[in-house]
Amino acid sequence: MSQKVNLSEKQQCIIYIEDGPIYVKASAGSGKTRVLTERIRHLLGKTKRKILALTFTNKAGEEIKERLKDIPGLKERLFIGTFHSFCQYVLENHGSLIGLSKLPDIFENEADRLELIEKAIKQIPSHVKKYKEIGKKEQINFCYRVLKFISQVKRELISENDLFSQTDDENVVLLYQSYQDILRSQNAIDFDDLLLLTYNLFVNHPAISSLYRRSYQYICIDEAQDLNNAQYQLLLALTNGEHKNIMMVGDSNQSIFHFNGSSPDFMDKRFVKDFDPVIIELNENYRSSKAVLKAAKKIVPEAEGIANTILEGIFEISDFKDEDAEAEWIVKKIKELIQLKNHNDIEGDITYEKIAVLARNKYVFNKLESLLNKNSLPFYYKMTPGSIKFESDLMKIFDLALRIKLNPQDTLHKIRLFGLLNVAPVETTELSVVALRLDDGMEKQLLKVVINLNKDGSNFKKELEVFRGNIAIEDDNERRMVLYDIEELLKHWVNYARRTDNKLLHQFKNAMALGQTHPLTQHSGITLSTVHTMKGQEFDIVFVIGMDDETFPDYRAVRSGGIEMTQEKNNLYVAFTRAKRFLYVTWPQKRMMPWGDYRKRKISRFLEGFK
Repeated sequence: MSQKVNLSEKQQCIIYIEDGPIYVKASAGSGKTRVLTERIRHLLGKTKRKILALTFTNKAGEEIKERLKDIPGLKERLFIGTFHSFCQYVLENHGSLIGLSKLPDIFENEADRLELIEKAIKQIPSHVKKYKEIGKKEQINFCYRVLKFISQVKRELISENDLFSQTDDENVVLLYQSYQDILRSQNAIDFDDLLLLTYNLFVNHPAISSLYRRSYQYICIDEAQDLNNAQYQLLLALTNGEHKNIMMVGDSNQSIFHFNGSSPDFMDKRFVKDFDPVIIELNENYRSSKAVLKAAKKIVPEAEGIANTILEGIFEISDFKDEDAEAEWIVKKIKELIQLKNHNDIEGDITYEKIAVLARNKYVFNKLESLLNKNSLPFYYKMTPGSIKFESDLMKIFDLALRIKLNPQDTLHKIRLFGLLNVAPVETTELSVVALRLDDGMEKQLLKVVINLNKDGSNFKKELEVFRGNIAIEDDNERRMVLYDIEELLKHWVNYARRTDNKLLHQFKNAMALGQTHPLTQHSGITLSTVHTMKGQEFDIVFVIGMDDETFPDYRAVRSGGIEMTQEKNNLYVAFTRAKRFLYVTWPQKRMMPWGDYRKRKISRFLEGFK
């Protein structure tokens, strides 16, 4: 049972509410994760059936698991993960009903999907000539537009028969069909297919959706403002108008993933209309200081106030002559804070780990990163969890060879492998045949490692460790990159092996693609992060830098207007509310543009009311 200690009356009400649909409007800092966790704990004590908890990041799921780890048999009684990981689980168990003998490979990298678009173009004679006549930049832009169309079609669950109603461009429809044919020929799917295939499974095989309805007595959805159409329709197909024990928790002001098709309307309007839930507003703030919340409220006036907030905190806006001066001030301020050691508003010592620097886009960090290095201040970039982006050519070869071993139909990565090995393409996907064409060296040894791997991965760690011990590379930088890549890969394997009983290399690759194996260890030093990557995390001290107009808001959003600008404002609200105690906002009066000249800048239009 959950404890009433340190829980407000509203929080207790949510935790102990009886059956039926619930919509919790949770403002920033209101303790929603704790409430969600404690409700799950309460429900597990109430039912013998299972609970389905859906999140939008693997990190959020791991945090909830950690808080509930004292519950016996948790793994068997609670499925907690992202929508995509739930779909992966369903398709692995019942995909045979829609023609999947096993879950296909997931092509998670944007570069792979763009290459498939180019392959699709070459298969359409009516379009390939026109494509070749345009410049390289126009070709890239066109491929991105087609990729965006494909994702939109899948998120909207539009059947191939209705594609022509979505666009006037016949070639784009042909490209969609060709792209899907190529994916199928390579025994592969993309992220959007996970949702689409699971939705089709539930709709076309109602006995399967009924099976899951009976299995999960309660469904909980965290960060529900990030739902997109495919996810919401999947929920409807799963519940089928029969399952009512659904709890959604979210904050409309933190909706920042419009580019992925998400909208708070699925939570605020559709869920309310379709399920008629009990609505509870969780608007007490237990995280941020008064100064931070007052600033956030200026960005989004309709956001909740500062109820139950005790600490005053700090909020400052500063402008500088250029990016160099901005970076110098930030480094100086960080040094001052570290030397201060403690402050009444901050629990414990002030350390580098309690400081984060946020920006709209990664390029904004260039000057600061150089200065942090120059001053020997520890920092790390917070990256979006997912597959490893190998730095060394040797481990890129390993990755490609492993893909081909697991999926011989994968010609996309086979061609890339031959290119890296500098051997002429051959029809075979037998790695042993490819290895015979190589001179003795590290590449050949690495292919032998892949060839020797067991399907269940039982010798994965041992083979890589032996290879690591025999590395003979003269170039120090290349050797360090290879060793680092192997170390990171082994961390992913250990995380995967720890979480599953029936291990398979194929399953491991797909788990990596979905970000389920990402090491969740704490990094040391100051955190540098884009706003999108920082969602769901908080720090005592936050710097939001590069707040000049058309940097934040991003110039593309300014041009588009409408919902894009609303999302940018929500981005800034999220950035502000990552700060628990101190918030420093900075912007340069001049910025070096990509083409090499300085351009005068204005303060972000979102901050004009602050000064």
